[in-house]
Amino acid sequence: MARLVNGKRARRGIAAVELALVMSFILPPLLLGTWEVGRLINVKQMLSNAAREGARQASTGQISSAQVQQVVLNYLQNASIPTTHVVVTVSDITNTGTDVENAAQLDQLQVSLTIPFADVRWIGLHLITNNSSQLSAQATWYSLKDQNYPTSVTEPAGY
Repeated sequence: MARLVNGKRARRGIAAVELALVMSFILPPLLLGTWEVGRLINVKQMLSNAAREGARQASTGQISSAQVQQVVLNYLQNASIPTTHVVVTVSDITNTGTDVENAAQLDQLQVSLTIPFADVRWIGLHLITNNSSQLSAQATWYSLKDQNYPTSVTEPAGY
């Protein structure tokens, strides 16, 4: 028999049952959304690292733009990121159209890359992103190519 409290039936435990029922619908999407955001952040960090490594290699002036692109793709492959749809762009911002191998000292070199998030997502649900979402990263470094040391030095006038 239900006990009457102030003329009403006692409802002890009803809130716990309601919470259990509601949480079974709320918790899975919340956990999957957290998982997807975590993957998004993880891949974004790997892309930033790959762009930085490519820009660092480009700044030496010892490898071409095509070789810098391969450095970036190798970095992503080593990080278990599929590179099928990755687009890598290597450019000399200071002298447009110049290969990074021929960049002058202190030219700004930029490495940019994009990848569809659909290639790296772990779950098929579209809780945070959609099929057209792109992840991108970019790094800009100055060319640190060594200048040739002069073979002959002329003495300043007046000495």
